[in-house]
Amino acid sequence: MLLPVHAWVWLAAENPVLSVLNGAVPTFILSGRMCTERFSIIHAGSALDQPTIGKWLFWFTVMAATALPCTAGVGWLANRTSKAGRIAFSVNTFVLGFMLLSILSWPVLWLIQYICSMGFTPRRIQGLLYSISAAAGIILFLIWATRKPQSRQPRSQP
Repeated sequence: MLLPVHAWVWLAAENPVLSVLNGAVPTFILSGRMCTERFSIIHAGSALDQPTIGKWLFWFTVMAATALPCTAGVGWLANRTSKAGRIAFSVNTFVLGFMLLSILSWPVLWLIQYICSMGFTPRRIQGLLYSISAAAGIILFLIWATRKPQSRQPRSQP
């Protein structure tokens, strides 16, 4: 039931996911280039036809705002009381969470690089706070997805 949700998120997540999996993002972070390389001004702003911080935050927001409620609905409809049902839902949700966090990785890295190159401004702080909150929200959603739901006891009639 989550295949359409995965396909939808993949539309925006393809390049970020591949850059995480092929090691480009981890190498960029671990090599120290994130804070030493000069920030490319093309990433500033929010033009949707350019690879900008605002564009990727926008796409992350759209994908998360559409995919997470659908996934939660599937979670409430699915039989997560069985071990197989819980594992299947958890695996699918982790794939979705990985894709969403990958989308978020690009603007966060560019924003950190922007701040290292040119300093803090209220808008950059706002972007960091939004990104941290969004990542925490995805992680909390993943925790919810792996928890065993409480069994629903039928109410006894008096």
